[in-house]
Formats: sequence, C-alpha cells, structure tokens
Amino acid sequence: MKEHISGWQFFLITVNYSLGTAFFIRPASIIATTKQDGWMIPLLAGAFTLAAVWIWMGMSKVYPNLSIVQLAVEVAGRPVGGLIALLYIWYFIQTSSWVTRNLGDFMKTILMPNTPITVFHIMFLGIACYAAIKGIETIARTSEILTPLVIFVMVTIYLCAMKEWDWSKLEPMFQTSFAKLVKDSGPVIGFPYLETVSIMMLAPHVKSRLRTSLLLGMTLATLLLSGIVLVTVGVLGAPRSGHLLYPLYTIVKELQIAEFIENLESTIVIGWTVWIFLKLCIAYYCAVIGICQLFKLKNRAGAAIPLIFLIAGIAITLNDNVIGNIVWDKRYIFQYSCFYGMVLPLLLWMLGKFKKRRRKGPAA
Repeated sequence: MKEHISGWQFFLITVNYSLGTAFFIRPASIIATTKQDGWMIPLLAGAFTLAAVWIWMGMSKVYPNLSIVQLAVEVAGRPVGGLIALLYIWYFIQTSSWVTRNLGDFMKTILMPNTPITVFHIMFLGIACYAAIKGIETIARTSEILTPLVIFVMVTIYLCAMKEWDWSKLEPMFQTSFAKLVKDSGPVIGFPYLETVSIMMLAPHVKSRLRTSLLLGMTLATLLLSGIVLVTVGVLGAPRSGHLLYPLYTIVKELQIAEFIENLESTIVIGWTVWIFLKLCIAYYCAVIGICQLFKLKNRAGAAIPLIFLIAGIAITLNDNVIGNIVWDKRYIFQYSCFYGMVLPLLLWMLGKFKKRRRKGPAA
C-alpha cells in the first residue's frame, strides 16, 4: 500500500530539512564572513534556490509518481540511471552522516563531554532506523506534532532575548558590496538550501499542493534563518558571534527573564535535538527507500538496519578539525551540492522530456 502525506506535512518536512542543523550551525559562519550584513545572505541564497526549485518541479512533473532514484533508472536506463541513483543514495547516506556528526559534536561539546561520541551516534541512528522502517507517514505525523511546538518555543525565547538588543551592534550596515554578498552566499546555497533536494524522494507521496508546500517551506526557512542571524548580531554583536561555535546557545545560556527565570539552555537543547532528529529521520528514510527501490527490496528493515553501522562509521571518520570544516565549507560545499541539487536534476528533467517526446513521435 502506497504511503501518502498531505501538503501541510510536506511543508513542515521542508522547513525541518532546511533548518534542522543550519539554524544552529550557519549563523556563526555567516556572521564571521559578512559581519553586520550577514542577515542578507540567507535572503540572497533563498532567492537563488528558487531556480533550483523550478528545476526540481520540472523534474517531478516528467514522471510524477516516481522518486529521483526511480526517475533516474526510468529516463537514463539501468546502467547509467542506476549509477545516478547510486550517487543519490550515497548523497543521502553522506547527509545522514553529516547530520549525525553534527548532533554528536553538539551533545559531546555542550552536554556530556566525557561520553564517547559513538554512543550518541548509535542512539539516534537506532531511533531513525525504526522511524524509517515505520515509513514516511509516521515521520510526517511526528513532524506535524513537534515542529510547530519547537518553532513556537524558539521564537518565544529569542523574542525574550530582544531585551538585550542593541542597534549600535548592527552598525555600520550595508557596507558589504553586492559582489561579496553573492560570493559569501555560495556556501549557504550549498548548505542548507540545495541539500533540500533530498526531500524530492518524497514527492510521489504528496497528495496535493507539492509546489506550494515546497515554495512556502523554503520561504519560511529563509525568513527564520535570516531573522536569527539578525537577532544574533543585535544581541551578541558581530565580533563575538563570529567566534562562537553555537552563538544561539550562548544567547539562551545568558538569557534571564524577570530576574528569576534563567538556565533556559536545556529548552534550546531539547528543541535543537528534536529538529535535527527529524532531519536525520528524513535523510535516513530517503537512503533506505532509495536502496529498496533501486535493488527492488521489499523488506525495509533489511536495508535500514545495516545503515546504522555504515552511517555511524562514516560519521566518526568525518573531519573533527574546525579549520578543516571551514575550508571545506568555503571551497567545496557549493560545487558539491550544485552537482546533486541542480546538475543531475536538470539532466534528468531534460532526459525525461526527450524520452516522452520520442514516445509521442510515432503516434503523431
């Protein structure tokens, strides 16, 4: 029986996947490069992503009932299409590994420094594996329950932080040239925006309003990311924010409401854990369902369980050097994500349209 999710659920999945890790990791790197004008970077990156969304929608319209993996095999044939499908499966696995490592780093750095990072990896991957086996409907319903609550809590906390707002920390504004803004928006386009191509694996399951849900989800994610960069600069200042690993955590840690409500960092930890866990579940599900579709496996558990150890192994080997991560992010993340988010979807779209025209030709 085919699983179905509503347009509203797909909208929430889009927001979760776009912001799951970027909401906490991206502000520091954006502010470090663009200072007080950093809030404009997500807006530029989001505008650029509209071109990618247009390509994704064109690709999905060619064969609406097929995922990216199935579409690749259908339009490019088994050898070439199978290779493209494998590349996407690897991308989903790699994204799951990045998300797992980000989660493990946060838990180990902030909460439990004496606990081996692998413990966090296996713990969350085990739950993500169970969610993937249960299916996308279960993940979508969980997202439907948790996402509005998490967004409400976070927006409320950061609105409370506005009492520390200082307009002078945003000055001077508009000092960055447009060329530099475009250049600095490249890494943000790569992560998180183009990374969101993964959720097109779920397109065949969306009952209605696929285009609207995707566009509105990306728009809300853009506004929230831009807004949190603005709040971070206004509260902490650009020099301090750019040197912190998790500036949002610092804001909440130092926040005091009514002189007696303090130590709210546990709230932000719960919210962030829920958000990144939902993104991990979605990426994990995309990898599992891609493997099942390519190799025609009927038992989801057979693909899902071994992935726990593969993803955990990749996550532990990822670069834990901060400088190395920054270099990779600046130099390669845009090109790497463009390959999966724009080049391959455009290729599949063109091949799909060409194949459909060839089929219609003789009939005409």
